[in-house]
Amino acid sequence: MELPGALPSAGCLALAALLRVQHGALPAAGKVLLAAAPFFLLRLRRALQRIAAAKGKHPGTAEQRALCFNPWVAKEDFEERFIGKEDLQAEDFDFVVVGAGSAGCACAARLAKANFSVLLLEAGGEAQRSYPVQTPRKMWGLWQSEVDWGFRSEPQESLLPKGRRVDMERGKTLGGCSAINYNMWVRGAPEDFDRWEKECGCEGWGFADVLPHFKAIERMESSHDKAYESKYRGDQGPVSVATLHPPMPEVADFLRACEETGDAVNEDHNASRLPGACPVQFNTNGPAGGREDCFSAFIEPLLRWYPKLRVASETYCRKLLLDSSPQVRATGVELELRGGEIIQVKCRREVILCAGALNTPQLLMLSGVGPPEHLKTHGIGCVVPSPQVGQNLQDHPLCAAVLLGQNMAPESAMVQNTSGLNGQLFWQSETDKQREQKLGHPLGADIQIIFLNRLDSSLAAKVVLTLANSLFEKFTPDYRSDFKVTTSLLKGLVDRLLPSEALRDSIRNRLFSLTMLNNHCQSRGSLWLKSRDPHELPAVDPRWLSHPEDVAAFVEAYRRMRKIMTHPAMTKHFSPEGVKPLPEGDAPFEVIASFVRENSQTTWHYSCTTRMGPVGDPAAVCDPKARVQGVANLRVADAGLMPIVVSGNTNAACIMIGDKVGHMVAEEHRAAASASAGVRSSL
Repeated sequence: MELPGALPSAGCLALAALLRVQHGALPAAGKVLLAAAPFFLLRLRRALQRIAAAKGKHPGTAEQRALCFNPWVAKEDFEERFIGKEDLQAEDFDFVVVGAGSAGCACAARLAKANFSVLLLEAGGEAQRSYPVQTPRKMWGLWQSEVDWGFRSEPQESLLPKGRRVDMERGKTLGGCSAINYNMWVRGAPEDFDRWEKECGCEGWGFADVLPHFKAIERMESSHDKAYESKYRGDQGPVSVATLHPPMPEVADFLRACEETGDAVNEDHNASRLPGACPVQFNTNGPAGGREDCFSAFIEPLLRWYPKLRVASETYCRKLLLDSSPQVRATGVELELRGGEIIQVKCRREVILCAGALNTPQLLMLSGVGPPEHLKTHGIGCVVPSPQVGQNLQDHPLCAAVLLGQNMAPESAMVQNTSGLNGQLFWQSETDKQREQKLGHPLGADIQIIFLNRLDSSLAAKVVLTLANSLFEKFTPDYRSDFKVTTSLLKGLVDRLLPSEALRDSIRNRLFSLTMLNNHCQSRGSLWLKSRDPHELPAVDPRWLSHPEDVAAFVEAYRRMRKIMTHPAMTKHFSPEGVKPLPEGDAPFEVIASFVRENSQTTWHYSCTTRMGPVGDPAAVCDPKARVQGVANLRVADAGLMPIVVSGNTNAACIMIGDKVGHMVAEEHRAAASASAGVRSSL
């Protein structure tokens, strides 16, 4: 287990100082470090106490949350309205939905409104209504905090420095990733869903099929200067979607720079076409409101009116209950409560896995559904061989250029409560156009360039430390603990030294960024169990930039981004030189490629690890009805179901998947009940 805090590097420095003492040469810095030794020993003692208290507890408990690397959400911010109790095993449920994140909440809501009894499980706590979560501009502080699972990648051979590991944040609270994400509302390209149906054999998942569900989940807030097409947009759903009003002047300049360097403005990228420059649409409760997490949007309003919907938080699903006679079918789940009690909950109809593209494959493998040889390695009996569980992992790598503003922004960032990502361009590279010609059908746009402005101080410290990571690498090959703790300390120091909000705004409003995403990545990764212990997170290897086409598209994207960056409409806001030196747009391919490999990381869009495909397809884990092949009464409804990741942020698509699967399941069981009633009446 990794020790929390800045202990690894502190230990290295202390050892170096002691060696210098032995040679009679102790510098001033060494004396300071030795003087601080009692402080580090106290931190070590407290860290060991926290580790002892958390031993044997499941990952969603308060004791485990205390081990996070970036303490941010106060203990009192966690409510306890839905804590799972032993009486769960005495109840009968029609459906058990595992995971109260974006897809899980939408799926459970559909089933509950169809008058079925539903148990919605969440391993994490109840921080969805806390100030840090409900304030989108504070989202940067939530990463690797008490509401994050704390995933990390395996060493990445295609990133620089070679072997670099990347934090892979996932929401661990009611609302899941919708409680910690950017709040960006991007459906993806219509072509994505047509590819699912035609290229991947997923009947019923074309754009015409998923559009009604996108419309059903959203409540589009028309801005003051334009209306949205009702043919494509919904206005009665639970998730409020809006652009900022009034628009920020620097965002208008970003759109102008995109237009004058070759791309048209697209008034609504969530309608009939994706490419073009556009303001960002956010899922916030109003044009300048708070976060619209999925638990608050879908589940909270139903609890008063649908008593057969039950929520259990801090309730960890250890494995599925599978009955092999006469055929393999799911009959329930084995749960671990906050106090360590192990209980079993049975369901009459189906178990639906909505734990996300990293946790759902882990749960399947722990239950005996997965690659036979891998399960055998960990002493897990293979109930259903499914070699593709945990394979085909896809993600959107990002690469950011951090820029220093020329002047302070005229208005406070606090006026408009956004995560700072306020403008974007969807653009197609020549690499993607060639791929399009080979496939023989349109792909939309593979590159997403996002304009960040007026960033919150919760990000400023992380930006500084990211730029300085090479210093940490000199002391330890893995600077994660130093990064997280120093971030928290620096944030507190800034808030104390600059008590005036105006002063803090004057600093953070000087930071800008242009960030590019590769939304048609060809690299494929995988995940696997480290052990049969359900508390231990799986190993995840995304293999970012392992495919040469991904690097080639990124180099094109950088040159496109550089044209925007150096346009006069942008240079009046920031210097295009970059806080960290940036390559010129006409720099050699190898120079830009090295910059990309050094600065790329995840966009948190993990998907496709339990992909769907035609019935009987050995490359697919699920069929187009989201049923796990080989296991009756078991489905998947999360990002892992995607056969190909969508061309943009995945939250909206995940909610759509949850809504569509919930609708399919409800309709199937209602039809079966009606048919059964008809048979009985005829008898």
